[in-house]
Amino acid sequence: MGNARSFFNAIDQQVVKHGSPAFSVHGWFSGETDAEILIHFNPEKGKKTIKKNGKTYPRILDHIGLIQTVFITPYDISLVLEGSEERRRFLDFTLCQTNREYLEALAFYKKIQEQRNAYLKKCERTGIDEDILDSFDARLIPAAKKIHHCRMDFVKEFLPWFHEIHSYLSDKKDMVSLQYESELNDNDYANLLRQNREKDRILMRTGSGIHKDDLLFFANDFPLKKFGSQGQIKTYVIALKLAQYRYYVEKTGHIPILLLDDIFEKIDARRADKLMELVAQEKFGQILITDTHAGRVKDHLETVGGEKRYFEIGE
Repeated sequence: MGNARSFFNAIDQQVVKHGSPAFSVHGWFSGETDAEILIHFNPEKGKKTIKKNGKTYPRILDHIGLIQTVFITPYDISLVLEGSEERRRFLDFTLCQTNREYLEALAFYKKIQEQRNAYLKKCERTGIDEDILDSFDARLIPAAKKIHHCRMDFVKEFLPWFHEIHSYLSDKKDMVSLQYESELNDNDYANLLRQNREKDRILMRTGSGIHKDDLLFFANDFPLKKFGSQGQIKTYVIALKLAQYRYYVEKTGHIPILLLDDIFEKIDARRADKLMELVAQEKFGQILITDTHAGRVKDHLETVGGEKRYFEIGE
Protein backbone atom coordinates (compact mmCIF):
# COMPACT_ATOMS: atom_id res chain seq x y z
CA MET A 1 0.00 0.00 0.00
CA GLY A 2 3.00 2.27 0.35
CA ASN A 3 3.46 2.60 -3.41
CA ALA A 4 -0.21 2.12 -4.41
CA ARG A 5 0.53 -0.81 -6.73
CA SER A 6 1.30 -4.51 -6.64
CA PHE A 7 4.96 -5.40 -6.21
CA PHE A 8 4.64 -8.29 -8.66
CA ASN A 9 2.34 -6.78 -11.28
CA ALA A 10 2.18 -3.07 -12.06
CA ILE A 11 -0.89 -3.52 -14.29
CA ASP A 12 -3.91 -2.98 -12.02
CA GLN A 13 -6.34 -4.78 -14.32
CA GLN A 14 -4.35 -8.01 -13.97
CA VAL A 15 -4.54 -7.85 -10.17
CA VAL A 16 -8.36 -8.11 -10.10
CA LYS A 17 -9.56 -11.58 -9.06
CA HIS A 18 -11.10 -13.53 -11.95
CA GLY A 19 -14.86 -13.05 -11.95
CA SER A 20 -14.74 -10.00 -9.67
CA PRO A 21 -15.85 -6.54 -10.83
CA ALA A 22 -13.10 -4.63 -8.97
CA PHE A 23 -10.65 -4.78 -6.10
CA SER A 24 -10.17 -2.83 -2.89
CA VAL A 25 -7.36 -2.89 -0.36
CA HIS A 26 -7.97 -1.48 3.10
CA GLY A 27 -5.25 -0.82 5.67
CA TRP A 28 -4.81 0.87 9.02
CA PHE A 29 -1.45 2.30 10.04
CA SER A 30 -0.60 3.56 13.51
CA GLY A 31 2.47 4.90 15.24
CA GLU A 32 4.56 7.50 13.43
CA THR A 33 1.93 7.68 10.67
CA ASP A 34 -1.70 7.35 11.78
CA ALA A 35 -3.76 6.73 8.69
CA GLU A 36 -6.59 4.66 7.26
CA ILE A 37 -5.86 3.94 3.60
CA LEU A 38 -8.34 2.62 1.02
CA ILE A 39 -7.24 1.76 -2.52
CA HIS A 40 -9.97 0.94 -5.05
CA PHE A 41 -9.70 0.02 -8.72
CA ASN A 42 -12.56 -0.38 -11.17
CA PRO A 43 -11.48 -2.08 -14.45
CA GLU A 44 -14.54 -0.87 -16.38
CA LYS A 45 -13.72 2.75 -15.63
CA GLY A 46 -9.98 2.08 -15.76
CA LYS A 47 -9.64 4.27 -12.69
CA LYS A 48 -7.84 3.82 -9.38
CA THR A 49 -8.62 5.98 -6.37
CA ILE A 50 -6.82 6.26 -3.04
CA LYS A 51 -8.37 7.64 0.12
CA LYS A 52 -6.56 8.69 3.26
CA ASN A 53 -8.80 8.94 6.33
CA GLY A 54 -11.84 9.04 4.04
CA LYS A 55 -10.52 11.81 1.77
CA THR A 56 -9.62 11.06 -1.86
CA TYR A 57 -6.19 12.17 -3.01
CA PRO A 58 -6.34 14.61 -5.96
CA ARG A 59 -3.46 12.64 -7.53
CA ILE A 60 -2.11 9.17 -6.80
CA LEU A 61 1.34 10.77 -6.66
CA ASP A 62 0.24 12.59 -3.50
CA HIS A 63 0.16 9.28 -1.63
CA ILE A 64 3.72 8.25 -2.49
CA GLY A 65 6.09 8.66 0.43
CA LEU A 66 3.49 8.47 3.20
CA ILE A 67 4.36 4.88 4.19
CA GLN A 68 7.78 3.40 3.46
CA THR A 69 8.04 -0.35 2.97
CA VAL A 70 10.96 -2.57 2.03
CA PHE A 71 10.08 -5.86 0.35
CA ILE A 72 12.67 -8.64 0.12
CA THR A 73 11.67 -11.55 -2.12
CA PRO A 74 13.45 -14.29 -4.12
CA TYR A 75 12.48 -12.38 -7.27
CA ASP A 76 14.90 -9.62 -6.29
CA ILE A 77 17.65 -11.41 -8.20
CA SER A 78 16.11 -9.74 -11.27
CA LEU A 79 17.89 -6.59 -10.09
CA VAL A 80 21.13 -8.30 -11.09
CA LEU A 81 20.09 -10.66 -13.86
CA GLU A 82 17.62 -8.54 -15.84
CA GLY A 83 18.10 -5.33 -17.83
CA SER A 84 18.73 -1.77 -16.72
CA GLU A 85 15.01 -1.04 -16.36
CA GLU A 86 14.92 -3.13 -13.16
CA ARG A 87 17.77 -1.18 -11.61
CA ARG A 88 16.32 2.18 -12.61
CA ARG A 89 13.07 1.09 -11.00
CA PHE A 90 14.98 0.43 -7.77
CA LEU A 91 16.55 3.90 -7.96
CA ASP A 92 13.25 5.61 -8.74
CA PHE A 93 11.23 3.71 -6.15
CA THR A 94 13.70 4.55 -3.39
CA LEU A 95 14.07 8.22 -4.24
CA CYS A 96 10.37 8.82 -4.87
CA GLN A 97 9.61 7.62 -1.33
CA THR A 98 11.85 10.25 0.23
CA ASN A 99 12.18 13.15 -2.21
CA ARG A 100 9.07 14.97 -3.42
CA GLU A 101 11.04 17.13 -5.89
CA TYR A 102 12.50 13.99 -7.47
CA LEU A 103 9.04 12.42 -7.75
CA GLU A 104 7.64 15.50 -9.50
CA ALA A 105 10.67 15.81 -11.80
CA LEU A 106 10.49 12.15 -12.78
CA ALA A 107 6.76 12.31 -13.53
CA PHE A 108 7.31 15.47 -15.61
CA TYR A 109 10.27 13.97 -17.49
CA LYS A 110 8.30 10.85 -18.42
CA LYS A 111 5.36 12.96 -19.60
CA ILE A 112 7.52 15.19 -21.84
CA GLN A 113 9.53 12.23 -23.13
CA GLU A 114 6.30 10.48 -24.18
CA GLN A 115 5.09 13.66 -25.92
CA ARG A 116 8.45 14.08 -27.67
CA ASN A 117 8.38 10.45 -28.83
CA ALA A 118 4.83 10.85 -30.13
CA TYR A 119 5.89 13.95 -32.05
CA LEU A 120 8.91 12.13 -33.55
CA LYS A 121 6.60 9.37 -34.80
CA LYS A 122 4.28 11.97 -36.29
CA CYS A 123 7.26 13.60 -38.07
CA GLU A 124 7.68 10.51 -40.22
CA ARG A 125 4.72 11.84 -42.21
CA THR A 126 5.00 15.58 -41.74
CA GLY A 127 8.70 16.30 -41.27
CA ILE A 128 10.33 17.89 -38.22
CA ASP A 129 9.59 21.40 -37.07
CA GLU A 130 12.83 22.30 -35.25
CA ASP A 131 11.11 24.93 -33.10
CA ILE A 132 8.62 22.39 -31.75
CA LEU A 133 11.39 19.92 -30.96
CA ASP A 134 13.33 22.73 -29.25
CA SER A 135 10.32 23.40 -27.03
CA PHE A 136 10.22 19.75 -25.93
CA ASP A 137 13.95 19.78 -25.23
CA ALA A 138 13.73 22.99 -23.22
CA ARG A 139 11.33 21.27 -20.81
CA LEU A 140 13.09 17.91 -20.81
CA ILE A 141 16.59 19.20 -19.99
CA PRO A 142 16.04 20.76 -16.51
CA ALA A 143 14.02 17.75 -15.34
CA ALA A 144 16.75 15.37 -16.54
CA LYS A 145 19.46 17.38 -14.78
CA LYS A 146 17.49 17.34 -11.53
CA ILE A 147 16.98 13.58 -11.72
CA HIS A 148 20.63 12.96 -12.58
CA HIS A 149 21.83 15.10 -9.67
CA CYS A 150 19.55 13.31 -7.20
CA ARG A 151 20.66 9.88 -8.41
CA MET A 152 24.33 10.81 -8.05
CA ASP A 153 23.78 12.05 -4.49
CA PHE A 154 21.79 8.94 -3.65
CA VAL A 155 24.57 6.56 -4.68
CA LYS A 156 27.14 8.50 -2.63
CA GLU A 157 24.96 8.33 0.50
CA PHE A 158 23.80 4.78 -0.11
CA LEU A 159 27.19 3.11 -0.61
CA PRO A 160 28.51 3.22 3.00
CA TRP A 161 25.33 1.61 4.36
CA PHE A 162 25.38 -1.00 1.61
CA HIS A 163 29.03 -1.88 2.30
CA GLU A 164 28.40 -2.16 6.04
CA ILE A 165 25.39 -4.44 5.70
CA HIS A 166 26.93 -6.63 3.00
CA SER A 167 30.09 -7.06 5.08
CA TYR A 168 27.96 -8.30 7.99
CA LEU A 169 25.86 -10.71 5.91
CA SER A 170 28.84 -12.18 4.02
CA ASP A 171 31.27 -12.33 6.96
CA LYS A 172 33.53 -9.97 4.95
CA LYS A 173 34.15 -12.63 2.29
CA ASP A 174 33.56 -10.37 -0.73
CA MET A 175 34.42 -6.81 -1.65
CA VAL A 176 31.41 -5.28 -3.38
CA SER A 177 30.67 -2.00 -5.10
CA LEU A 178 28.12 -0.33 -7.34
CA GLN A 179 28.49 2.45 -9.88
CA TYR A 180 25.98 4.86 -11.35
CA GLU A 181 26.21 4.87 -15.13
CA SER A 182 24.64 7.77 -17.05
CA GLU A 183 25.27 9.62 -20.28
CA LEU A 184 24.94 12.80 -18.24
CA ASN A 185 27.96 11.90 -16.10
CA ASP A 186 30.29 13.21 -18.82
CA ASN A 187 28.00 15.07 -21.23
CA ASP A 188 25.73 18.09 -21.28
CA TYR A 189 22.19 16.89 -21.98
CA ALA A 190 21.39 19.78 -24.31
CA ASN A 191 24.38 18.84 -26.46
CA LEU A 192 23.37 15.17 -26.45
CA LEU A 193 19.87 15.96 -27.65
CA ARG A 194 21.21 18.14 -30.47
CA GLN A 195 23.82 15.59 -31.53
CA ASN A 196 21.27 12.76 -31.58
CA ARG A 197 18.39 14.66 -33.18
CA GLU A 198 18.75 13.04 -36.61
CA LYS A 199 19.09 9.59 -35.03
CA ASP A 200 16.01 10.26 -32.91
CA ARG A 201 14.10 11.25 -36.06
CA ILE A 202 15.03 7.99 -37.79
CA LEU A 203 14.27 5.79 -34.78
CA MET A 204 11.21 7.89 -33.84
CA ARG A 205 12.10 7.97 -30.15
CA THR A 206 14.33 9.84 -27.71
CA GLY A 207 17.52 7.81 -27.63
CA SER A 208 19.50 9.63 -24.96
CA GLY A 209 18.68 10.72 -21.45
CA ILE A 210 18.26 9.55 -17.88
CA HIS A 211 15.81 6.86 -19.03
CA LYS A 212 18.93 4.97 -20.19
CA ASP A 213 20.75 5.16 -16.83
CA ASP A 214 21.95 2.04 -15.04
CA LEU A 215 23.51 0.76 -11.83
CA LEU A 216 26.53 -1.49 -12.31
CA PHE A 217 27.07 -4.16 -9.66
CA PHE A 218 30.48 -5.62 -8.84
CA ALA A 219 31.88 -8.31 -6.53
CA ASN A 220 35.66 -8.49 -6.09
CA ASP A 221 36.02 -6.05 -9.03
CA PHE A 222 34.15 -8.37 -11.43
CA PRO A 223 30.67 -7.74 -12.87
CA LEU A 224 28.24 -9.55 -10.58
CA LYS A 225 25.86 -10.51 -13.41
CA LYS A 226 28.56 -12.38 -15.34
CA PHE A 227 30.73 -13.83 -12.60
CA GLY A 228 28.72 -13.86 -9.37
CA SER A 229 27.66 -17.15 -7.80
CA GLN A 230 24.05 -17.67 -6.72
CA GLY A 231 25.07 -17.10 -3.12
CA GLN A 232 26.89 -13.87 -3.97
CA ILE A 233 23.94 -12.55 -5.97
CA LYS A 234 21.41 -13.35 -3.23
CA THR A 235 23.55 -11.77 -0.53
CA TYR A 236 24.12 -8.70 -2.72
CA VAL A 237 20.43 -8.05 -3.33
CA ILE A 238 19.48 -8.60 0.32
CA ALA A 239 22.15 -6.08 1.30
CA LEU A 240 20.74 -3.65 -1.30
CA LYS A 241 17.27 -3.90 0.18
CA LEU A 242 18.43 -3.54 3.79
CA ALA A 243 20.53 -0.53 2.79
CA GLN A 244 17.35 0.86 1.21
CA TYR A 245 15.68 0.40 4.60
CA ARG A 246 18.52 2.29 6.29
CA TYR A 247 18.26 5.06 3.68
CA TYR A 248 14.56 5.53 4.45
CA VAL A 249 15.24 5.77 8.18
CA GLU A 250 17.98 8.37 7.72
CA LYS A 251 15.99 10.48 5.25
CA THR A 252 12.54 10.42 6.88
CA GLY A 253 13.19 9.69 10.55
CA HIS A 254 10.46 7.03 10.32
CA ILE A 255 10.80 3.27 10.71
CA PRO A 256 9.68 1.45 7.52
CA ILE A 257 7.77 -1.82 7.42
CA LEU A 258 9.99 -4.75 6.40
CA LEU A 259 8.40 -7.55 4.34
CA LEU A 260 10.26 -10.84 3.86
CA ASP A 261 8.56 -13.12 1.34
CA ASP A 262 9.58 -16.80 1.17
CA ILE A 263 13.10 -15.70 1.98
CA PHE A 264 14.24 -18.96 3.61
CA GLU A 265 13.50 -20.96 0.46
CA LYS A 266 16.24 -19.36 -1.58
CA ILE A 267 19.14 -18.71 0.81
CA ASP A 268 21.25 -21.10 2.85
CA ALA A 269 20.82 -21.50 6.60
CA ARG A 270 23.92 -19.44 7.44
CA ARG A 271 22.77 -16.40 5.47
CA ALA A 272 19.24 -16.78 6.83
CA ASP A 273 20.55 -16.78 10.42
CA LYS A 274 22.70 -13.70 9.74
CA LEU A 275 19.69 -11.95 8.23
CA MET A 276 17.55 -12.74 11.28
CA GLU A 277 20.30 -11.56 13.64
CA LEU A 278 20.48 -8.28 11.75
CA VAL A 279 16.76 -7.51 11.56
CA ALA A 280 16.27 -8.48 15.22
CA GLN A 281 18.18 -5.36 16.23
CA GLU A 282 16.22 -2.51 17.81
CA LYS A 283 16.60 -0.21 14.80
CA PHE A 284 14.13 -2.40 12.88
CA GLY A 285 10.42 -2.04 13.48
CA GLN A 286 7.52 -4.22 12.33
CA ILE A 287 8.59 -7.18 10.21
CA LEU A 288 6.20 -9.44 8.27
CA ILE A 289 7.58 -12.82 7.16
CA THR A 290 5.73 -15.19 4.83
CA ASP A 291 6.77 -18.78 4.20
CA THR A 292 5.18 -22.00 3.00
CA HIS A 293 6.72 -23.95 5.92
CA ALA A 294 5.64 -22.72 9.35
CA GLY A 295 8.19 -24.89 11.12
CA ARG A 296 11.07 -23.42 9.17
CA VAL A 297 10.10 -19.87 10.16
CA LYS A 298 9.89 -20.82 13.84
CA ASP A 299 13.30 -22.52 13.67
CA HIS A 300 14.96 -19.39 12.30
CA LEU A 301 13.18 -17.12 14.77
CA GLU A 302 13.82 -19.32 17.79
CA THR A 303 16.87 -17.36 18.98
CA VAL A 304 15.59 -13.95 17.89
CA GLY A 305 14.29 -11.60 20.55
CA GLY A 306 11.25 -9.35 20.40
CA GLU A 307 7.52 -10.00 20.21
CA LYS A 308 6.44 -12.61 17.66
CA ARG A 309 3.06 -13.70 16.36
CA TYR A 310 2.34 -16.57 13.98
CA PHE A 311 -0.62 -16.79 11.60
CA GLU A 312 -1.52 -19.66 9.29
CA ILE A 313 -3.63 -18.86 6.24
CA GLY A 314 -5.45 -21.63 4.41
CA GLU A 315 -6.44 -21.74 0.75
